[in-house]
Amino acid sequence: MIIDTRAISENESLVIEGEIIEDIWQLLESDILKIAEPLKYKVTASIVAENLLVRGDFTAPFISQCSHCLDTFKFSVNLTDHSLLLPIEGNPTIDLTNSIREDILLALPNFPNCEEGEENNRKCPASGKFNTEDAFGKIKTKESQKTSLKDWEELNKLNLD
Repeated sequence: MIIDTRAISENESLVIEGEIIEDIWQLLESDILKIAEPLKYKVTASIVAENLLVRGDFTAPFISQCSHCLDTFKFSVNLTDHSLLLPIEGNPTIDLTNSIREDILLALPNFPNCEEGEENNRKCPASGKFNTEDAFGKIKTKESQKTSLKDWEELNKLNLD
């Protein structure tokens, strides 16, 4: 997404709406995420103190694999009222592509879950089939027992009177 700063009048904003069709994501073939549709945006651009300020909404639809049940599902990353501030530094055009890509990739879920997809009221088939961390007991090794005994021995040496 390239913005020509010469098209923006002083004390006015330029409304820009459209799609980024080209693949800006640099996702690997082995990634569980795939782009589903073009990135859509509706923003206003203005010049503020030698900087380009872009504010608006960005929507990027993805297809992913659920980290629990491994089903594929579609979801969108929506950056609403998002702001980008980039220095103009004498450049007549500013490319926002890297900034937009970075912000959307940072907003992606670490462990995508199909219940968070676009399909309403979906229940993950793997929900409840895995034990929680509380269900597991701690494993006591000889080393951990020795360490805890040493700690108590040191504490017993203290003279609290």
